[in-house]
Amino acid sequence: MEQEKIISISLSAPCKYGENAYQSPAALYTTGQADPLALDKFKLIAGAPLSYNNYCDLDRLLQTTTHVAATFDLNRNLVPFIAIGVKHGNACGAGIALNQSLAIKKMVTGDLQALFGGLVMVNFPVKAEEAELLLTHESSGRRLLDGIIAPEFSPDAVETLKRKGDKCRFVVNPELANLNRDSLDSELIFRYVRGGYLVQPNYTYILNLADPDLKKYGEVTEAEEDDFLLAKAICDTSNSNTITIVLNGQLLANGVGQQSRVNGARLAINLGNINNHDLEDSMAASDSFFPFSDGPRILASSGIKAIVSTSGSIKDEEVISFCRQNGIALYLIPDTKGRGFFNH
Repeated sequence: MEQEKIISISLSAPCKYGENAYQSPAALYTTGQADPLALDKFKLIAGAPLSYNNYCDLDRLLQTTTHVAATFDLNRNLVPFIAIGVKHGNACGAGIALNQSLAIKKMVTGDLQALFGGLVMVNFPVKAEEAELLLTHESSGRRLLDGIIAPEFSPDAVETLKRKGDKCRFVVNPELANLNRDSLDSELIFRYVRGGYLVQPNYTYILNLADPDLKKYGEVTEAEEDDFLLAKAICDTSNSNTITIVLNGQLLANGVGQQSRVNGARLAINLGNINNHDLEDSMAASDSFFPFSDGPRILASSGIKAIVSTSGSIKDEEVISFCRQNGIALYLIPDTKGRGFFNH
């Protein structure tokens, strides 16, 4: 780490205010780096200017989307079509597929309530068919979105998705169509604390199924491992503590930001049930180790088939034993390598 690195910034885009109306003025500043995925490289082509919160969500969408793309490129040598929706920075809908329409369908049906007013990012062009799915698929009326970020939009897609008052933003970056294992942000992270800054390397860990440190207790199919890959990428880019549940390339529930891991499991199960998802035989990811077997027990009670987590707890053997006795496959990567604490 460059301990004395000097950052030079310049104004990129003013914002009406910050997170709240009284936090004014606010703005996006750029370091001017060549990164094609830097936020100043995203172009607003229609809709109201992006707010401070929009930029925050855009940055978080980039973290999750690039982690999904990098994970699949590394493990499968391909990047699927990806659609992710966020509210308050955390994925509330996500889908991967080998065709664009199915990815969108999976994403919008993850959490119909939470996606209301959210931002969506996809790694493929949005045309008339995709626009209609974003707007109406399994919705009783027009789905209200604050913004959509894509490599490109067709003119009719923009017309279809427009909202009164230009409240839906359309943001373009062609580089989103070329995501791979090299797309992760590797710049240092600076976080303001009173009187100074905390500095750390960026979030660049992705699950490698061929890692010799990955211990596998029980067997899962290749398709189920794909769900592990998606779940871990989403889990590790959501506010910790997090439990993430995925099935067939669709995010079913994301239990984020809990003070205890067992409550993350409870929240994820509750969210899945609220959204009428059948959790039987689904895959779960935890961003760090289970300190007790209570978390896996809650997941097991709702039919979770397999869990990917980390090791490092003094209760690891208890967790492994519980999963073995209950027919739950368990993948463990050392916490020192694969812990996914994010925006702690």
